[in-house]
Amino acid sequence: MLSARANLRIPSSMFIRAFRGWKAMTKSWLRPAIPLVAIAIVLVVGPKFLPHGRGFTFLGVLVLLAAEFAVIGWAINDRPIGAFIDNRNRLSLSKLQAGAWTAVVLAGLATAAAYNALVPGTNYSSLTALNVVIPGELLLAMGISATSLVATPSLLSLKASETPLASSVTTAQAKLPGSSNNGKLTTRSSAADASWSDLVTGDEVGNAGSPDLGKIQQALITLLLLGCYTGYVYEMFVHTSGPIGTLPVIDKSFVWLMGISHASYLAYKAAPHTQTESPS
Repeated sequence: MLSARANLRIPSSMFIRAFRGWKAMTKSWLRPAIPLVAIAIVLVVGPKFLPHGRGFTFLGVLVLLAAEFAVIGWAINDRPIGAFIDNRNRLSLSKLQAGAWTAVVLAGLATAAAYNALVPGTNYSSLTALNVVIPGELLLAMGISATSLVATPSLLSLKASETPLASSVTTAQAKLPGSSNNGKLTTRSSAADASWSDLVTGDEVGNAGSPDLGKIQQALITLLLLGCYTGYVYEMFVHTSGPIGTLPVIDKSFVWLMGISHASYLAYKAAPHTQTESPS
């Protein structure tokens, strides 16, 4: 009789454990929804109560999108920068700059659409409010950023199949204690070891811990161009009182500079920086 009761308890205990696990997982993955809800509130409240505060609304949405990336990163890798950590547990410059461009453009589009639809006194309907043009040059700039995002892991994967000299591996591990290697690439043991220095130092055992000029150039130019464009968008919102039909147009020289920067970044990444074992 007792054994029969015990057998009856097993399914219920399993159900309770499964429910608790599901509840914990739900709590973890519901957190990314918090910034999104906050963004929705800002986009509704801003046009209603701050019809002349478009610039502040844009900045608020931008900050909340950054918070969204941080929450997602925390949910995945237990770190606010976790969304930008790659499969080698290193902070990825290509991921970071792609995320930054995405946040700026989405914040601009969302703010423009919200004010077109909800600001008091306008004749725009909610359907035409979404007719906000993204300039071709801006789309091209985002395409360049996306190309680096896709090409970077492809180039690095080729180097993972090559065998570096043992002396190079030893030197790299001395420069980066606790690191290991996957072929010619340096790796870290966990996402907790990812460092901001990964954004400006080499990926291979041959240049581990050393300044990477390709990354440094890419980081500086991205900061310059992204900062300038964010300022352009903010100024547009501050000095525009009517409906907004387009995001700011960027000069072609802006796109050329960005293209040259990304091309040199990828070329430098593709170049060998580590001596390999001679085939036997």
